[in-house]
Amino acid sequence: MTTSVISRTNVETTQIEEIEIKQRQPKQRFIFVAQLHDGRIIVGSATNAATRIAAINSGYNSAIPKALQVNRIIGVKPVTAERTLPSVVKRFCDKYGTDKVLAL
Repeated sequence: MTTSVISRTNVETTQIEEIEIKQRQPKQRFIFVAQLHDGRIIVGSATNAATRIAAINSGYNSAIPKALQVNRIIGVKPVTAERTLPSVVKRFCDKYGTDKVLAL
């Protein structure tokens, strides 16, 4: 029977290397779509969609200056080669009209 000894420094070094690899990788971007109380649709992109929607809902966004305007979140999906911000904005503009859609 053989026993293997793993030193603490080897484990810590491996964990540090894994953290460094994760930090080098770009964060996943998401497309989010939400509806405002006045019926307009907002479409945006962010790495943290929940935080971005909360910031928009706070009233500090110049496009939506009043607070608590988000009525519902329609969807949040990852960006892909087929699903980009311009393509999603175009899809919603075609469906609802250009005056009803805001790209943020």
